[in-house]
Amino acid sequence: MSWDGAPTGRRGRQQTYSDAAIQTCLSMKVLFGMALRQTTGFVESLLRLVGLDWTVPDFSTLSRRQKTLAVNIPYRGSKGPLHLLIDSTGIKVEGEGEWHARKHGGPKRRVWRKIHLGIDEETLEVRAVEITGSHIGDAPVLLSTPTELSPEVPK
Repeated sequence: MSWDGAPTGRRGRQQTYSDAAIQTCLSMKVLFGMALRQTTGFVESLLRLVGLDWTVPDFSTLSRRQKTLAVNIPYRGSKGPLHLLIDSTGIKVEGEGEWHARKHGGPKRRVWRKIHLGIDEETLEVRAVEITGSHIGDAPVLLSTPTELSPEVPK
């Protein structure tokens, strides 16, 4: 993956960031439900933690480029029946309730989200992802999954 934009050979100013860099930032935005300014700070923090000295696209660049970004999610189709490995994991969400309980005391109300994953047994590629509340188990999510799985691009 190249973070910097490749020269197009056309006249005018070249793009500073590659489509992959914009897609990475926008994926973080959608995944964590952040605004564009929060996303730039978050990605900047991640790059700093990894030890990379890369610049991060500002919010106006993300806003402008997300309108025309073509997202292709490559995956290999399976030959024959698709065998899915289904599992889920929980993620603790720390919101205003937890902060308020820590600051002022009182009962903590824990909020969890579950990520349900469907992985192709043969290729080990993620073929289905669903994020639900902590009260939903694997079985209802599995029953609501379409029979022909194809990756969808979040908008």
